Amino acid sequence: MGVISFTSDWNRHDYYAGMLKGKIIRMVPGASLVDISHDIQPFHTLQGAFVLRQAMFEFPEGSIHVFLVNQGYSDEINPVICKYMGQFILAWKDPVLGLLFDREPEFCMEVTQDFFASIKSTYKNVTFENNGFSPSFPEMALFPLIIKWISDNPDNRPGEHEQISIGESPWQPVIQEGSITGRVIYIDSYKNAISNITLGLFKEMHKGRRFEIFVKSNHYKITELSQSYGEAEPGDLIALFNSAGFLEIAMVQANVGDLLSLEQGSSIKIKFYD
Repeated sequence: MGVISFTSDWNRHDYYAGMLKGKIIRMVPGASLVDISHDIQPFHTLQGAFVLRQAMFEFPEGSIHVFLVNQGYSDEINPVICKYMGQFILAWKDPVLGLLFDREPEFCMEVTQDFFASIKSTYKNVTFENNGFSPSFPEMALFPLIIKWISDNPDNRPGEHEQISIGESPWQPVIQEGSITGRVIYIDSYKNAISNITLGLFKEMHKGRRFEIFVKSNHYKITELSQSYGEAEPGDLIALFNSAGFLEIAMVQANVGDLLSLEQGSSIKIKFYD
């Protein structure tokens, strides 16, 4: 059996992840269950998507990544299954999922109530205690059966009526002539601020031109890129592209997030000059 990973804001000290994983392992015996993180800040889907994006491509093809940054139950929000580069993502429908993909996924399909009923009928003999639906914990009733269905049918593709488009995430950088305007999408445990500006986009716009990086509008300016933290002195404000390929703003041996009051959504702008 394959690998099933979990990314959530459920907090590792609570029982929710344990309940869900216990039910999944009974439905999909032999699967390897791996925690990516249960310490995403509550309701911060953007932070969760960034964490999952960095980890998922190290997993083997066919892995199922369960993304459960809780939005609360709503009749209007259904689970979605996306297949991208041979891996599956199971999550609640949310435009933030667009941050996981550099190009169009192989497919995304919405698990509507009718579609879930058809899945459930396939496994009508698979019953467990506490198998009922609870609006306060809908994942317990929905996600284990969906995961079993994906595991049993990895080559299935959605029908035309089931396929959907996640759409472009509103957190993509804005490209204008001569500039890229991005935002901080993640503050790591060292309080370094990671933006949504990728190295590929920078190279595409740079073309050997002089540039300036403005942090929080025009409050702070950086005029060159560093290759590592060791190139600068303690307390220096630097910009570099990290191992994940995203522009990172840091302060050597200091806490740039708190010192500059950076947070998710803070502006990062690069201006290029001919």
